[in-house]
Amino acid sequence: MVETLNKPQPIKQQNTVVRDDAFYDQIEQEFEAIKQRHRAKMGAEDVAYIKGLRLKSRIFEVLGRGLLWTSRNPLTFGAGVGFLFLHRNIEAIEIGHNVLHGQYDYFPEIPQFHSHNFKWKAPIDEEGWRREHNAMHHVHTNVYEKDPDLNHGLLRTNDLVPWQKSHLWQVPLYFGVVYPTMLYRFNAQNLGFTQEYRAEAFDTGNKGYAVVDTSYASKEQREKMHSRSVNRVLFKEYLVFPLLAKLTGRSALKVLAGNFLADTINNYWIGMTIQATHFTEDLQDEAAVDHKGRWYLSQLESSVNFKGNRWQSILWGHLNYQIEHHLFPDTPSHRYPDMAKDVKALCQKYNLTYKCNPSWAKAIKNYTAVFWKYSFPTKK
Repeated sequence: MVETLNKPQPIKQQNTVVRDDAFYDQIEQEFEAIKQRHRAKMGAEDVAYIKGLRLKSRIFEVLGRGLLWTSRNPLTFGAGVGFLFLHRNIEAIEIGHNVLHGQYDYFPEIPQFHSHNFKWKAPIDEEGWRREHNAMHHVHTNVYEKDPDLNHGLLRTNDLVPWQKSHLWQVPLYFGVVYPTMLYRFNAQNLGFTQEYRAEAFDTGNKGYAVVDTSYASKEQREKMHSRSVNRVLFKEYLVFPLLAKLTGRSALKVLAGNFLADTINNYWIGMTIQATHFTEDLQDEAAVDHKGRWYLSQLESSVNFKGNRWQSILWGHLNYQIEHHLFPDTPSHRYPDMAKDVKALCQKYNLTYKCNPSWAKAIKNYTAVFWKYSFPTKK
């Protein structure tokens, strides 16, 4: 079971607990105070943190690629894969995901880490991500037909989504097919291709699923955006470096295999991290966006943390502090552990539920149970 502070408040699907405006005003003031208190501490430490991460990422890349090129046994090959995974992972979430939330837009001395300047070293188009993830998922978290990540891809995670025969296979499908290519599939969803597939494949079309606004670009333009972002990874990992290995008398196949393993592990890692913190089964009311205090409560109720140490948290992009991330998405993620102390204290003060799994494994087990539950038709 998920560990909680205080007893869980009953949450009806599509309805928030009824509270008066004075309560929401007070909650807004409390959360805003936490945000401002920690933002006041921001400065050189945050700049040093993100620059240090980029340096570590580059070192890991050099070590990983060097070991893959020169490896003569499984041990050095495995070490090369491991270092390359660390590089890909840090670039994708602790740097990329968090930078695109605007966490480092406050610092003029590092324009390369400003959200609208940043070039992501991942197969995801930055504009598509901002539109789907930042503008939809983070605003309408766990709101039926408003949050595109609630029923990600072809998933069914609540009774309101019409059941399809394909849902019977959603557990093995995700663990065997989707997770190994998760970042690539995020891109397809962000740019509207997943919803176009559902419209044709499901007899109920996109009923139960959030639809991404694609009016900003034609289908041809979106296809170019998708190809550009995906190919910048595929070209580098599966053509350039294997070819360089061959030209320098090394094993192109070994480099290709190592790059593939690092890519696959990274996709598994990120997919299972993100989904371990979102599926709470509690649907939220769309009206939560009408009051900042009510919105704060909806974010608290929609997210669940899991425990880990400092280095694990970096490799999880600090998304194991999902509650704090959804409450304060544009605050540098390395500050979440300290912010969590204040959020927990606030929850105790107002008898609010703060959900936290004791481990990543437990979090994965819990969300897999949700996947399994809704693989089958709803009993009437």
